[in-house]
Amino acid sequence: MDIDVYADWEGIGGAPARVGRLTIVHTKGHQVTSFEYDKEWLMQGIAQNLDPDLLFFQGPQYLGENKPNFGLFADSSPDRWGRTLMDRREAITARQEKRKTKKLFDEDYLLGVYDAHRMGGLRFKTPGSEDFQHADQLMAAPPWTSLRELEQASLALENDLLKDAETLKWINMLIAPGASLGGARPKVSVTDQDGHLWIAK
Repeated sequence: MDIDVYADWEGIGGAPARVGRLTIVHTKGHQVTSFEYDKEWLMQGIAQNLDPDLLFFQGPQYLGENKPNFGLFADSSPDRWGRTLMDRREAITARQEKRKTKKLFDEDYLLGVYDAHRMGGLRFKTPGSEDFQHADQLMAAPPWTSLRELEQASLALENDLLKDAETLKWINMLIAPGASLGGARPKVSVTDQDGHLWIAK
């Protein structure tokens, strides 16, 4: 799978800048990950090397077998809490659709995070797409007036006593505002009355 990587932080100058392309291939039970810097990125004065496993030159760069993914993309992906939400959603959806549960890979977790809540300054597109991955406003952070309901959702999931339909409702409520945040414990992003993001634990 190919994923276009963009830098979007202060000092970039207006629109997000394309950094390069991440490629993840699964073959014979192994994940092969490579990244290639965009030529224009390398020539910009604002360009910087983003990972200690990458060298600052054009052309595909591969990771060794002992590392499944570059650190900068692992940092942009969900940690245990977010992955748990995504895994459980997939398992329930598969049962409802009477199909085999799909194994989620690094790229599924990376692209499964709502764009506006993603940690760090990287954004992602699939080649040919005009929109960044998961920019759907339906996945936006809920207002902090929803905190009690979100707390109830996280407790219900941790107790693991719910039926599939009810569990899926709670997961969908939590996955957008909570999947991008690191750590093992439940947490979500919420917005105050002025639209500022907060983290609730």
